Amino acid sequence: MKKRFLPTAVAFIILIVLLVYANYFETGDVLPPGAQKPEPVMGCQASEITSVSWKKAGEVQYRLEIASGSSRIVIPRLMSADINEAEGVARHFAELKYEMIVSENATDTRGYGIDENSPAVVIEAGNRSWELYLGSKTEIAGSYYLAKKDDNRVFMVPGYIRGDFSKNVDELRERRWFSEEFGQIRQVSIKLPQTAVELRLGDSYSEWFIDQPASYSADGVAVAELIDRLRNLRISNFVADEPEEGSDYGFNEPSLVITATNGDGQTFAVEVGETAGTEAYVRRNGNNAVHASLNSALNELKRDANDLRDKYLNLPAHDNITEITVADASASITIERKESRWLIGDQIVSDADIKTFLSSLGKSRIFSFGPLEKLEAHGLQEKEKCRYIDIREPDNRVTFWMGTRQGMNLSMMNRTELMLISAEAEDALKQLIYRIRRDQEARLASSDEPSSPVVATDSIAGAASDSEAP
Repeated sequence: MKKRFLPTAVAFIILIVLLVYANYFETGDVLPPGAQKPEPVMGCQASEITSVSWKKAGEVQYRLEIASGSSRIVIPRLMSADINEAEGVARHFAELKYEMIVSENATDTRGYGIDENSPAVVIEAGNRSWELYLGSKTEIAGSYYLAKKDDNRVFMVPGYIRGDFSKNVDELRERRWFSEEFGQIRQVSIKLPQTAVELRLGDSYSEWFIDQPASYSADGVAVAELIDRLRNLRISNFVADEPEEGSDYGFNEPSLVITATNGDGQTFAVEVGETAGTEAYVRRNGNNAVHASLNSALNELKRDANDLRDKYLNLPAHDNITEITVADASASITIERKESRWLIGDQIVSDADIKTFLSSLGKSRIFSFGPLEKLEAHGLQEKEKCRYIDIREPDNRVTFWMGTRQGMNLSMMNRTELMLISAEAEDALKQLIYRIRRDQEARLASSDEPSSPVVATDSIAGAASDSEAP
């Protein structure tokens, strides 16, 4: 028994020493028994790769030329390439490492699925080049066999590389409708079947305005998002680079035509034809090629005036206001500006209170606009019974009537439209009236002589003629 144990022990110690040597001296990582240290298949950096060609039966099917920011497909014809795809392919091949060498000197590689019909790529990096052939799938963890031209070895490589050997032209093509720089967009036009919107950048370069269908201040954030979505609109499916003459894709009655024009007069425009499932046909103006984009992306471009308007109340400037009248359920209060002071009768109202009121009112966000319809549902059918805010300038008057409140939303209307607005507008009204009444009470309490209230009653407010009523 002792005679058998000694040789076994020696053999076991030798095995341990060999494993330790292999793992700690031959590799940079601790590897399991039987594994080899991963080594690069080619030994170049992704930034060095200048082209990748895909071959079938010895013939180049398509060729990708890679350059920083301007990669292109040159075979079968000249086309712009997707920069992310180009960089991804170069990185995958440059970083490709074999998991093990399965044969040091393979005289016949057909047993590994490698022959003249195998997927092949030619990678060029300066004056160096490699031709790689992908074989069949191994029985180990989804890996594949791979061979190099003028190298008798057969390697086992990670399975992810199969996707790079299987790339087709459509996967490599540029999918952005606009790969060029937009520059400073100055005008945007949106044409929909029922309406059209014309947007203009102001002279200050910080404000947008709607000129059609009516004049409004535009929401700069919404306009910026619209331009960004147009810039990043992508092709989801390549349909026809050269459509057949007479083919109909619905462009006779487009569902959308959107045009952006920069300061140099350069235009960027697409028109949308008929819908096909989850996509719709699209083409650039002046270009015959018809491709498809997702409806979800196109719907983000179909904006009307209400979508793009400034979502805050358009109030007169503080210094231009001559009079403010506010009314709640009990009474109305008129505040006049006289000699740079705000007065209710002979009571002075703090300018800070007026500014706080206007600021809070102006920060109330509008969620939607609509016609003056179904006012009963909003508590606005009888204006004379509504709370209101009336603000006057020498040659202008702005009036808002407040309806019902639902949670944090408030129904409000002016003379032309119905709005759903943040309830901050109602809070601003309540706060102003509260401060005025508080100051009145403090004034009366400090006065020795009795004084009549300066708040106008509903009957006084209602005595105004219809032409003068808010």
